[in-house]
Parts: sequence; structure tokens; C-alpha cells
Amino acid sequence: MRMPLEVLRCIIHIGTIRFYDSLPQAGNCLLKGLPHRGSILYYRNIMRNGKRRSYTGKHPVDESLWKWVKGSHPILARLNPEELESLKELAVRFIRKKTFENPEGMTLGEEMKYSIAVQACLPVLYLGLEWYDNWHTVVVVPKSFRQQHQVRDAAGVVHEWSERDVGESWDKGPVVLSLEDVEDSGWCDGDNVVIHEAAHRLDLTDGEMNGRPELPRDLPAKRWFDVMSSAFADFSRRVEKGKRIRIDEYAAENDAEFFAVLTEYFFETPGVLLTSYPEVYELFSIFYRQDPAGTGNR
Repeated sequence: MRMPLEVLRCIIHIGTIRFYDSLPQAGNCLLKGLPHRGSILYYRNIMRNGKRRSYTGKHPVDESLWKWVKGSHPILARLNPEELESLKELAVRFIRKKTFENPEGMTLGEEMKYSIAVQACLPVLYLGLEWYDNWHTVVVVPKSFRQQHQVRDAAGVVHEWSERDVGESWDKGPVVLSLEDVEDSGWCDGDNVVIHEAAHRLDLTDGEMNGRPELPRDLPAKRWFDVMSSAFADFSRRVEKGKRIRIDEYAAENDAEFFAVLTEYFFETPGVLLTSYPEVYELFSIFYRQDPAGTGNR
């Protein structure tokens, strides 16, 4: 009995992936000779095409709805057709897996659900939806909301204050998003509340929100710490001295916010992050397995 060609190709791909995965620094040096988009995760995604087509075939997305999604989110314009199909499949799974709540009784249509889903899934396009296993519920409120904050300093003094938030991510709890700010996201201007809160969920994968998610083998923790801490210190000094900066000052709040805000810029305006902090951009390219600025270093 002759083996079907597609089965043979699949076996070859799986063997290649297992071989490369067994080698050190696979993501950084061994794949340089592959095509421009040639990462192991990219080829693994190609192998999953049949499964994706099967899933979206069972749960199809209305053609006019998907056309609206692509046309209304300029942040997606850099993706090729293969990546858009992958993103669609992730978005469908995200919507079916997560619970959407709107406590104020407003109607949450399919357009808004897909807007949230595609932007949330963009950072995990090459990582996989399992990175959001710690995220079960999306709470959508009409506009920014006032939130009480409390922190205890090193001397044991408790400080309390109130401020308006556009989104919030709770440890082992829901992600709260302002509908008003979701509509203002995805326009390639650096502000993206969905990606910001999604980054916080990724940050929690190592057990705490500290600006360092669970890292792949080809990204040593020491390198991450050295690059991010140096960039954070530089950014904080610039903010303190009132220097002109192209990144939202909120990034100076703490390590977790620095990671979340810079993740927004990585996907929204990658050129700004690349010119401001090229080493951070390189780190993010390795972690997210994406190169939105088109530098060829992923």
C-alpha cells in the first residue's frame, strides 16, 4: 500500500521539527537559512492548516464580518493570508472558549467580540491560545471606569488613590475592557487596551505579574532581565527629567506596565519601539515569534 503524499510530507515535517527542537538556540541561529518567515513555529502552523480549515469549517465566520474585521483594524495589514487565516481560527476559538459579560446590560455584537478576539490573539499568533488558559472571562463596560488602588510601601504605610482605568486584568480573574477604548484600539497609533491587558495575562504565566512572562528556551532569563531592567531605568529617568519621549509615560509605573505598554507599541507602532529601544524590540521578536517592523530578526 502506497503512503499518501500529504501523509509523507507531514511525517517529514514532524521529524524535522523534533530534530530542530532538540538543538540549543534553535530559534536564534539554526533557522537563519530557512525562508524569511521560517521559524519552527511557522512550519508547525503550516502543518496545522488542515486542522484549522476543519475547525473554521465547523464554525464558519461570516464573510462580510471577516471583511469588516480586516478593514477596521489597520494593525492587521502587515499579516499575510496564511497568518490571517491562523488569526481567524484563533479568534473563533477565543470567542467560543471565553465568557463575554456586559454587566451594564448593553448589547455586545459579533463585531465587537471579533474586534476583541483578533487583537487579543495577535500576540499569541505563533504561541498558541493555551497561553491564555489563565484567562476565562472578558468583562466589557461602556467606558473608562474609576478604580480604587491601594499599595503598601517599604515602611509599611498604605497609600490609597482613585483613578480612571480603561482596562484591568485580575490575577486568576476576568479582564475588564472599556468598549470605548476597544473601539480606539488597532489603529496603529500605539494605544491598544486589548493588547495591553492581554500582555498582563502573558506576564502571569511565570506565576506573578513582574514584567517577565514564561520564557522560551532560546531566550535566557538573564538576558531578558538585563535588557528590560536597563530599558526601564532609562525610560524612568527620561520621564522624571521631562524629556521628550514617544512612548506613553504610563510605562514608567512599574515593570509589569513597562512590559504591557511596550507590547502595545511592538504591535501597534513597531518602528517607535525599534528606534527607541532596539534591544527590547529584538527580545519581543524572539518571544512573540513576530517581526512587525520587518527587520528580519525573528
